Amino acid sequence: MRINIVTGPWLPVPPLQGGSTGRIWQGLAESFATQGHQVKILCRSYPGQPNHEIRNKVTYIRRGGLPQSTNIYLDLVKDFAYGLTTFPTLPSADILIINDFWLPFFASVFRPDAGKIVIHAGRFPKGQYRLGLYAGVTRFVALSRVIQEGISQEDPAAIPRMRIIPNPIDTSIFSPPTSPQVHREEKTILYVGRVHPEKGIHLLIDAFKILVEKIPQVRLKIVGPFKGTQGGGGEEYFRILKTKAEGLPIDFLDAIFDPYKLADTYRSADLFCYPSLAEKGEAFPVAPLEAMATGLVPVVSNLACFEDYIQEGIDGYFFDHRSDRAVENLAETFTAAITDWEKTLEIGLNVAQKAQNYSYEKIANIYLDDFAQLLNNIKV
Repeated sequence: MRINIVTGPWLPVPPLQGGSTGRIWQGLAESFATQGHQVKILCRSYPGQPNHEIRNKVTYIRRGGLPQSTNIYLDLVKDFAYGLTTFPTLPSADILIINDFWLPFFASVFRPDAGKIVIHAGRFPKGQYRLGLYAGVTRFVALSRVIQEGISQEDPAAIPRMRIIPNPIDTSIFSPPTSPQVHREEKTILYVGRVHPEKGIHLLIDAFKILVEKIPQVRLKIVGPFKGTQGGGGEEYFRILKTKAEGLPIDFLDAIFDPYKLADTYRSADLFCYPSLAEKGEAFPVAPLEAMATGLVPVVSNLACFEDYIQEGIDGYFFDHRSDRAVENLAETFTAAITDWEKTLEIGLNVAQKAQNYSYEKIANIYLDDFAQLLNNIKV
């Protein structure tokens, strides 16, 4: 099978700064290639990366590309130019996976030899599916049920062509400790991700302040970028967080791009918290899943996307982020998890086992089975 993957104008692959999307496509592509398929990744050019190379049986073709801005309308114009110049250069293939806005339209209309088009829907739709651009798309892969429902509402005609396939993680790196975890009197709560208002970090710090008054032997570590150029909330938001954290046992750490060091960071903690407030900004966050793979129990907001892989009291804990008492709810959830530590440890065993279902190999096989059905015109 010939599989081409187009990651769009913004994303260098392999990722230069540990971005999860770049890691995911690299891992899936290598899994496809390991099973004997011909795989090419078409991604943006970037200083220090060759325009053409083969790594682990995957061919990388780097051409064009643009820096992403914070203006969605400007980015749509940039992406239009990217799609217009990219579709003539697409190699012939059986399957064309696209993570892009305009390119599926150009490829379906002008390049039938580019393969059956699979749109990888990793973001909540913002009206683009109502435009009728994707009539020629063979498959819409939604990362979660909430993304599937969002696309269905915008384009009911896409429903028969949709399938949910979650993000994978590297379970060879993100794995539980090799020896039983030493009982620690001080419990460390960890957050990994962008330090941005939509991630609810301010709420997390306020809840932690309440928790410290009840259980003094706790610490909070916040790991991730805060600069706007890295997807963070910027200097002013970071200043607000630092002010909130004054006098509290809270550590702010830079983003960790080395996956091995990141896995060690997960393993050094006792609880993981991902208090996202992004009702339509989360598709299938991998940070909680990576934490689960190391045996770390997640505490998450009750966004629908988390329900795909977390069950209350079985795979983690939820708190009501929409309530007027959201801060108190999160503090109470922390208190319950730490007070009944035996139960939390049992959940840790469950989540480590469950995360194995999201390995690159298993998710790649789901894709490959679906591709085979598409090529044989088998309805699913």
